[in-house]
Amino acid sequence: MKKLADGVKNVNYEPSEGELFIADYLYYERIKFKQEVPIVNLRNDSKSHRRADFYLPKYKTYVEFYGRWNNTKEDRERYREKKKVFSDNKIPCVYLYPENLGIIEFSFPLRLEAEMKKYGLKKELFRYRFKRLFQEIRDNVLGLIFFSFLLFYPTWNWEEDQILIYIFSALVVYQLFVIVREAIHVYK
Repeated sequence: MKKLADGVKNVNYEPSEGELFIADYLYYERIKFKQEVPIVNLRNDSKSHRRADFYLPKYKTYVEFYGRWNNTKEDRERYREKKKVFSDNKIPCVYLYPENLGIIEFSFPLRLEAEMKKYGLKKELFRYRFKRLFQEIRDNVLGLIFFSFLLFYPTWNWEEDQILIYIFSALVVYQLFVIVREAIHVYK
């Protein structure tokens, strides 16, 4: 029996390669998600329910992968109808296409933030930006270690260690710049 992701109720569900890629990306970014989430009681919909590929509970936003977008005109029309139903029902959703997978680190955060802004999810947007700030700090731990080293190393010999001091100083300034830039982005 196949192991199903959290939230998947459809036992016949077989994720596409693109959906697996997105799930790996969300997992790597430590974004909790549910897969194949049913959405019922949608206004002006020809179907009794829709299934979203992913739901991000912390950010109250869905993610749809349109993996068959480039296959046929019928596939594109089906996707357009689903997108219109989501829009008409004010459902925040990030739409990803096959060509977005190569630049997902760039496209996904921009689209997620845009959807949260569009639907007034201010608390969720702040939470997401704050999370990204701490990821930036975590990713730059080496710079913070160098910064600590500069602060607490009392026996610098300016004559002998001058180039090393300049290198460490440049790293510290860069790390502070990165942290301040991300902090400003959080509080925008």
